Amino acid sequence: MLAHIDVDAFFASVLVRTDPSLQGKPLLALGMGGGCVIAASYEAKAMGVKTGMRVSDARKICPGAIERISDFAEACRASTHIEEILRRQCPAMEKMSVDEWFLDLRTLVGGIPEDLGTWAADIQHTIQEHLALSVSVGIGPTKTIAKMASEYRKPAGVTAVTGYGLRVAGNLSQPETRNPKPCIDLESFLRDRPAAAIPGIGRRRMIHTEKHGWTTAWDFAHAPRDTVVHLFGRPGRELQQELLGTVIYPIQVNERPPQSISRCRSFRRTSNEMAVYAQLQENMTVTVMRMRREHLSARNLSIWLRNQDYHSLGAKCRLPRSMDTEEELLVYARRTFHQVWKQGGCYTQVGLALCNLTPAGGNQYSLFEQMEKAQQRKNIQEALDDIHERFGRDSVVRGPAIVLGRERKKRERTMVGDTDA
Repeated sequence: MLAHIDVDAFFASVLVRTDPSLQGKPLLALGMGGGCVIAASYEAKAMGVKTGMRVSDARKICPGAIERISDFAEACRASTHIEEILRRQCPAMEKMSVDEWFLDLRTLVGGIPEDLGTWAADIQHTIQEHLALSVSVGIGPTKTIAKMASEYRKPAGVTAVTGYGLRVAGNLSQPETRNPKPCIDLESFLRDRPAAAIPGIGRRRMIHTEKHGWTTAWDFAHAPRDTVVHLFGRPGRELQQELLGTVIYPIQVNERPPQSISRCRSFRRTSNEMAVYAQLQENMTVTVMRMRREHLSARNLSIWLRNQDYHSLGAKCRLPRSMDTEEELLVYARRTFHQVWKQGGCYTQVGLALCNLTPAGGNQYSLFEQMEKAQQRKNIQEALDDIHERFGRDSVVRGPAIVLGRERKKRERTMVGDTDA
């Protein structure tokens, strides 16, 4: 059995934790660019606000909502603390993102408890007590089912899905009166969930499932295999197997070096090339920091822009050798950016990915490469690494990024002022 732990409205909840006056109010947690909702309080969700929605659209359906730029540093600290709490109880754990984890319950310290409902409630209580954050817990035989189960009774819910010969050890009770029966059999659960609730299907692919009459997760799980493979490829078939209790995606306990590191940021619609490029430079600073912490270097990079119609344009670049310094990578990032940028266009997002990562060191320079110059770049990057680690990544920025920082501070002051009014 697996458990999926998911923090409720994570970035919005972190803001409430920092500023309790926001409790119970419709709150929009925005990305650094201020143009996209990355989390919404449940009061805002009740009005129809959804994650990923443009702020301009969210304002129309929830005009009284409070807007705040997300506190990513505080969110990372909270995430680390939650992970420490979970790891003390379950060593076989996989972190999926900053706010969700899978646990292999077979490795629980002391064994699987007789009452998993009480165990889940204890996890919720510990995290709430230490961090003032609520989590939802889903328990099931596979990752797909456990993840769907954690979404079933949000917020602060507990749901365990059993069936097809699968049992939860002992009883599964839940002292919370609003959630008196957390245990549900697999067939009932899948019949009660729309096909869009399946991870990997979602609303965007619902048109395919509805066209074939697969309105529920149960319908999709029992759909003709050939049709599913034709529409969704091999991942579609794997989802079917996971939904029926066969483990296709095991928990990855041993962390492997990432194959790529990426970062994208959304912002208000703009046609200002320098402003967008400044955000790209900031993305580069962050991705290089993350890459160098893993002692890796990149052989490829890719850049993409999203326009106001939510269409993405991108380009890739194969580097002449492995690179791990901003100075080198920015040369190729700039060229690739100009391939994608269209004059007169309006954009809402820019992203960067460093790919085909390999262990750093051992770079083979061309005969014309001055080793002295290469060493200078290395020394400069190491100095930047030290400054960024000690004083934060905004302590040293490149030219265009200075304007970006000023605009961001101005926007934050404006939002705070509007809210107080």
